[in-house]
Amino acid sequence: MTRTGRVRVAAVNDYHLVVAGVAALLSKFSDRLVVVDQLIVGEPLDGPVDVALYDTYGREGVAAPTLRALADTPEISHVAVFSLDLHPDLIAAGRAAGAHGFISKGLSGAEITDAIVRVADGELVVASTPSPRPTLGDLLWPGKSDGLTERESQVLILAAEGLSNREIGAALYLSPETVKGYVSQVLTKLELRNRVEAARWAHRNTTFVRLGHLGEADLEAAGS
Repeated sequence: MTRTGRVRVAAVNDYHLVVAGVAALLSKFSDRLVVVDQLIVGEPLDGPVDVALYDTYGREGVAAPTLRALADTPEISHVAVFSLDLHPDLIAAGRAAGAHGFISKGLSGAEITDAIVRVADGELVVASTPSPRPTLGDLLWPGKSDGLTERESQVLILAAEGLSNREIGAALYLSPETVKGYVSQVLTKLELRNRVEAARWAHRNTTFVRLGHLGEADLEAAGS
């Protein structure tokens, strides 16, 4: 597939809110990019794209099956990973699954755009930050308006899916103790008493559109 003109991008994630935030950010750079699809994992594409930008929200450590499915889609020329944490294992697994780009959410919108264009041009791109930075403020995630950071939101959503601290840690490249700390922070911020109330809050305030619970095989692979 030969690209002409602006880069055609599909924003991909498991949540409408997350995809909408990515699309809104990229729309600010319409001189270089055009968002031709806002895709929930498992939905068909509306047409060919130069880059499928997969936001790994909640799935950093178990993103490979989705990346492989995107890379195997004939209408998609290149796949890029958009992540809070460009963990070395994520990059290795992503490359093995066929991804061509790895882009940090801590970059500016212009830097993200430049990285996407480079991926569309056939480069293998790892666009990280020299030191950890917060998620770009233009992006969206469940619970953001209630004061949750993206990482806290990810932990909340995975806990609401019924994952243990160990399973959440495997999905996010975190230790179980670190996950426990995030759960405590979420409960405090949302003024909730326990994980049961947190799960109810998540289901009340979030449209759950995932294809299914994380598989044990994926979790075991991530933790190995």
